[in-house]
Amino acid sequence: MLSEPFIALSAASLIERGHDVDVFGLSNVTPTGFSSDANVQARLQKRFQNATWPESLGDRVKAMPAAAAALAKQRGVASLPLWKPLTYRRGWSDLTALYQAQVFARRGSYDILHCQFATLAEYVLKHRDAGLLKGRLVVHFRGYDISEVVQSFGPTVYDYLWTRADRFVANCAFFKERAIGLGCPADKIDVVGSGIDLQGFPYRLPLTVGGGQVRCLTVGRLTPRKGIHRVIEALHHLVAEGRNLRLDIVGEGEQREELESQVREYGLEDRVRFLGARPHSDIRALLEKSHIFIAASMTSATGGTDAPVNTIKEAMAIGVPTCATRHGGIPELVEEGVTGVLAREDNPVDLAAALQRLLAAEVAWPALTQRARRRVEKSYGIEVVTDRLLAVYAQALAAGERQRPDTAVPAAPPV
Repeated sequence: MLSEPFIALSAASLIERGHDVDVFGLSNVTPTGFSSDANVQARLQKRFQNATWPESLGDRVKAMPAAAAALAKQRGVASLPLWKPLTYRRGWSDLTALYQAQVFARRGSYDILHCQFATLAEYVLKHRDAGLLKGRLVVHFRGYDISEVVQSFGPTVYDYLWTRADRFVANCAFFKERAIGLGCPADKIDVVGSGIDLQGFPYRLPLTVGGGQVRCLTVGRLTPRKGIHRVIEALHHLVAEGRNLRLDIVGEGEQREELESQVREYGLEDRVRFLGARPHSDIRALLEKSHIFIAASMTSATGGTDAPVNTIKEAMAIGVPTCATRHGGIPELVEEGVTGVLAREDNPVDLAAALQRLLAAEVAWPALTQRARRRVEKSYGIEVVTDRLLAVYAQALAAGERQRPDTAVPAAPPV
């Protein structure tokens, strides 16, 4: 996709406030198109530049003269990464730095360089050191970068960043504390959640079950980390106890065949529908027709952990009672008995019990969902999130001013 939906929405909101925003992709992924709403896309025309390069080193070598000539024409021969092996190191030897640098050919001078995932900071710092980029550095921890990456490479993986970035952002308090535990200066990191456009998710009173079938919805990539296999197990428990439930599953992924087999094994074919990947507008329509939203995120084998999930925010904004797991940053959004119900992660029996609690409290759904809506408005509405992000940018710019020699306060004489 041309940027994650929450990044596209954030960029569009900044543009609407009068700021100038470009979005660069640096990971050699071929975009498949936008996943954002049309009104967001309209504000982002010609704002995206995406770096791609041949997979094999041999093909990169063949294409190198044309890539170097195009960059040199825009930025001058001195800008070529080929002259800076000590700056780029691995990116120099495999030529990827050259192909990344092409996306900065038109411009590179900014007030803020916002790395939307911490893994991008290594690239951005090298391009800044090489003179292709200019700006204060803000590094964002969103999920896999503060969980799976740390598990794979160890707790020192971001040590090079703590003194070089001007500000850090975590999209939940859970990840903020994890970053501080790794060495991030506590006075340099703020919590800014991923925003949603509340205008696109107007609140309505929750649907009443009225003794009929309970329509449940879960949305996410079909991978063990999203816990959908545990949702199916919980459904199996509840159906065996006489509950009349149906489950719609939105998403695609490597676990689909396994999940379909699980449904057949439990005899739930008439109660579970696999709807595949759906555009945002379809998900909103499905939420509006659902009695309950379920999000069963769990820690993956590689350490993957979720922040407050955007689909939970959207369900809560619309007024769908929500059942989620005590996992990562989700309890910052879903509070037991206040804005939803919670279950232990990776525990289908506890998940079934949480759903039973929610169903038994149907009379309280209007009050619960109204509290949930207020929670989302207070912390995750795009206007609130943009205000907080701009405050972080202002702090980063102020930090840069303090570091300039001509504005530095003279040191006090020794006592």
